[in-house]
Amino acid sequence: MFEININRYVVVNGDLKSSRRLKYRAEVQEELKTALRMVNRRFEEEILAKFMVVGGDSFQGMLSSPKYLFDIYYAFFENIGHQFYLGIGVGDISTSLSENVGEIDGEAFHKASEALERAKKESMWIVFKSGWELDAIITYLMNFMADMMWSWTKRQKEIIMYFREHGENREAVISASNNFGVGERSIYKTLRTGKYRLCRDAEKALLDLFNREWFKSEIEPETVDRNGAGDKNGLHL
Repeated sequence: MFEININRYVVVNGDLKSSRRLKYRAEVQEELKTALRMVNRRFEEEILAKFMVVGGDSFQGMLSSPKYLFDIYYAFFENIGHQFYLGIGVGDISTSLSENVGEIDGEAFHKASEALERAKKESMWIVFKSGWELDAIITYLMNFMADMMWSWTKRQKEIIMYFREHGENREAVISASNNFGVGERSIYKTLRTGKYRLCRDAEKALLDLFNREWFKSEIEPETVDRNGAGDKNGLHL
């Protein structure tokens, strides 16, 4: 079970893809604001600094642990409706805690910013940067999951999200069948063609990695080279 580690935090930076070229940019920004308010309410106990819009089409928030990273990603995926990049940074902070994420700074924020820049530069969905030896594995597995999710049709997305939010069990299939007015076989087919089981298994594997890394007694922070060199583990994230 995850607990707050006072020396380590998780910062999430996001940015809408190609938002300046959107025809209905104002509507998308309002959709983003609504999604952030919903996430702040739903995950209130885990969020140390509320998610808020920064710079018009970007958003940022800080978590006490990676426990709900995937639930939060799914919430954004379901409610924003427009593709977005994410940069996730794990580390310490150099200021006092505040509910206003704009008032906090430190290692975790620098890593999140660097991760977001890499995601945008390399056209990746997500980049995870912590200084752990598993950063690359985590990053590419998260991108594998996101790639599957963003390939879902609107109908697949509705059914799979309903199934996820209603327990991911036999009862959830029956409920989805009634809710969408289709047979149970159709629900199972949607889950199968959407490869949700594979996506869920990847999520469980990543959560296990997070759990093991988060509670290691000693984790040496990476040496950040502002000139663009790699970290001490030889990873270039």
